[in-house]
Amino acid sequence: MGTKYCPEAPRQKMISLMYLVLTAMLALNVDKSVLDAFAMVNNNFMQTIENFTAKNQRVYNDFNNAAQENPQKAGELNKEVLKVKASSDSLYRYIHSLKVLIVKRADGPDGDVNAIKAQEDLNASAELMITKKHGTDLKKAIEAYRSSLLALIDTSNTELIASINQSLSTSPPPKKEGSTPSWEESRFEGYPLIAVITLMSKIQSDVRNAESDVIHHLYAQIDASSFKFNKLQAQVVSKSDFVLLGGTYEAKVFLSAVDTTVSPEIIVGGSKLSNAPGENAGLYRVGTSREGKIEWGGYINYKNPDGIIVPYPFKHTYEVAKPSMTVSPTKMNVFYAGLDNPVSVSVPGITPSNVQVSITNGSIQPSAEGYIVRPDKIGTKSIISVSAMIDGALKNIGSMEFRVKRVPDPIASVAGKIEGMITKNELMAQQGVLANIPDFDFQMKFTVTSFVVSTSKAGFVVDKATKGNRFSQEQTDLMKGLNPGSRLYIESIVVKGDDGSIRNLPALSFKIN
Repeated sequence: MGTKYCPEAPRQKMISLMYLVLTAMLALNVDKSVLDAFAMVNNNFMQTIENFTAKNQRVYNDFNNAAQENPQKAGELNKEVLKVKASSDSLYRYIHSLKVLIVKRADGPDGDVNAIKAQEDLNASAELMITKKHGTDLKKAIEAYRSSLLALIDTSNTELIASINQSLSTSPPPKKEGSTPSWEESRFEGYPLIAVITLMSKIQSDVRNAESDVIHHLYAQIDASSFKFNKLQAQVVSKSDFVLLGGTYEAKVFLSAVDTTVSPEIIVGGSKLSNAPGENAGLYRVGTSREGKIEWGGYINYKNPDGIIVPYPFKHTYEVAKPSMTVSPTKMNVFYAGLDNPVSVSVPGITPSNVQVSITNGSIQPSAEGYIVRPDKIGTKSIISVSAMIDGALKNIGSMEFRVKRVPDPIASVAGKIEGMITKNELMAQQGVLANIPDFDFQMKFTVTSFVVSTSKAGFVVDKATKGNRFSQEQTDLMKGLNPGSRLYIESIVVKGDDGSIRNLPALSFKIN
């Protein structure tokens, strides 16, 4: 989602300008056609509100999906977003109730906001909003809502803060002929009923617009200060957790899902481990001189995306005993459903032909370099069990558990970007939408099967859908008409993985530079 914001969307800006022009025409005492024009502008505002509401709901759905798939990473943000939705809906409904109250005062108990009869009435809005102070209550409600939104925005995002302050401003207008009207007087006194209702619709539109900007901003925070995987855990992988007396114990220590461009500092017993040759992992090696359980550990210093060094402690045990077995994952300490997961299985002192391996929740087959595991159910542990022929009898050596996870969702992009500013030339040079998983050790490809391009054109939201991963001619023509400052959304992105799984990806948001 985008993190750059403009004060008003093109459609809303155009309608707001029409409102100002019509208000100026009212001062010239023009005829009823102006009142009818206000009714048309009001209808346009309501259409804009519907569009905002639909787009906002897509973001809420994305938040809900993210929170379900990863509660630790997105759960708290989802709670904040639900508060934004509740406060936005509450203010929107409150403004609507005031509109109904004013119309019924002018048209009687059967008055209908969508079919106003006394459009030229000058008294109902002034009586309720000025004399009975409903305008003051509305001003306080807008200010409280504005403050609640600003509290959720990073202070460094001055552009978004300025946009919220401007669209939800309750400041009084400049002095006019020596007088200083209040915010309430400048909006509800001296204007015909249809003009006041149109203004209140504009405020409702501004609420939905501000709601949209803030929830897009919050969605961008899901990955802002986190690693590619939601949990980092120190891992220890040894050639064997059972060592023959007199042998050598050897283990690799590393962070699963670690960035291969950064070498972590691994400390054991107060000393830094040297790296395993050709690998981004520390090598711990110590001789054995007695039988029994041996405990050891340390911590890994790792720099997070914010540049802060975070220590990750780890502990591990191994046993020095007679022949036993260990299972070492070749890549990580998890299995991914739908993929070939290589593992190595060894029983010291026993030839591979005398070793039998089985697994729960999946299948395991021999390969040139060990075994290939294909797990079945996500969220259910796979247990690898090993038996060996010892002294002519098949004996159970032991077992090991592995977590089974879903392959992470890919990230959709256009021109290598997922949000923010993009030039029109850069956009037009692209053929379509790509999706991949950065820094994923396994060979897993995703292909975009469909997506929707939407933007505002001539004051209306235009959506163009296509099948496949390339921009259609209709979408290309739509993008050709974009001007600097225009918003472009690529939504409803559906991808298909090599394993046949279908994924729905979050929308992309760009602003034309």
